[in-house]
Amino acid sequence: AIQMHVAMNQATTDALRHILFVGNPTNIRKFLMLNVSREDIVTDALRELSNQDSADLKKPLRVKFHGEEAEDAGGVKKEFFMLLLKELLDPKYGMFKEFEETRTIWFSEDSFEGEQMYFLIGVVCGLAIYNFIIINLPFPLALYKKLLKEKVTLSDMKDLSPVLGNSLQSLLDYTEPDLEEVFNLNFAVTREAFGEHRTYELIENGIEIPVTQENKKEYVDLYVDYIFNKSVEKQFEAFYQGFDRVCGGRVLKLFHSHELMAVVIGNEDYDWKELEDNASYKEGYTKDDPTIVMFWQIFHELSLEEKRKFLLFLTGSDRIPIQGMKAIQ
Repeated sequence: AIQMHVAMNQATTDALRHILFVGNPTNIRKFLMLNVSREDIVTDALRELSNQDSADLKKPLRVKFHGEEAEDAGGVKKEFFMLLLKELLDPKYGMFKEFEETRTIWFSEDSFEGEQMYFLIGVVCGLAIYNFIIINLPFPLALYKKLLKEKVTLSDMKDLSPVLGNSLQSLLDYTEPDLEEVFNLNFAVTREAFGEHRTYELIENGIEIPVTQENKKEYVDLYVDYIFNKSVEKQFEAFYQGFDRVCGGRVLKLFHSHELMAVVIGNEDYDWKELEDNASYKEGYTKDDPTIVMFWQIFHELSLEEKRKFLLFLTGSDRIPIQGMKAIQ
C-alpha cells in the first residue's frame, strides 16, 4: 500500500507534468483547443481529435461548446468528458457490453461501429490522464493490464464476471475422474449474437476435443485469452492506438496497472477533513465565518452516501484524484 501511494503521488504530481512537456517548454504555454457542439459531440470530438498529432494531444486541454461563452477554467472540460463518455458508452452504439454482476463493461465482439470510435475512446482516456480529469469509465483492471502489457488471468475474469470466473475455477478445483461427464465441455466457446448461437473453437478442431483432467488448465487459459484478447482484438487495438497517441512513451512506465486505473477513475480514499482544510472561499468569506463553520459542522454529520453525492455535485465525480482531496478544485 505504501509503495502504491508513493508511486501514485510522485508520478502524478511531480514527474508526470515534467515528462509531458520535457524538451519543449513552449508547450506549457499552449493548449489543445476543441470546439464542439452539445448536440453532436461525438462527431465533433472525432473530427477535432483525429486531426491532432501526438504532440498537440499532449498540450493542456481547453474546450469550447458552440454558442457558449463560458471560459474553460476546468468545469467545461470536465463536462466535455462527462457528456462525451455518456454518449459513447450508450448501449445504442453497441460498442461495449455490460456485466450486470459487477456493473463493469468490456469490448463487444459484435459491434457494428468502426474502429475509429474505439480509437476516440482511447484518446479520451489518454487525455483524461494528461489533464488530471477523473472519468467514469467502468472497465475492470484487465483493461489497464492490457495497456501495460501485463498478463490477464482468471482473477480478471472473476472481476469482470464472478459467475463465469467462478465456474471456470470450479472446473480447475474438480478432481474426480468423472470430470468429462459432469462438465461436458470441449475446446470451443458458444455464445449468442443477434439472436443466434455461434461457436468459436479455442484451438484447431476444438469442438472435437473434450476437456479432461489433463487439459483443463489449458482450456481455462484459452477461454480467458479468448474473452479478453482474441474475441476483441480489433476493438482493443483501436482503443490502444488512441490511448498510445496521447500517452505513448516513458510516462506509462511509471505505473502498475492498479495505479493507472486509479489515475483514470480516481479512488475512494476519502479524507473529508482534508477537503475542508483545502477549501477556498470567495465574496469575502473566510473559514472562520459563522456560516462557513456551520456548513462544515453539518457536512461532517452527513452519511457517507450523502457526502459522496455532494462530491458528485461539486466535481462531477464521486471519486477523488489519486493526489487526494487537496487536488479537488
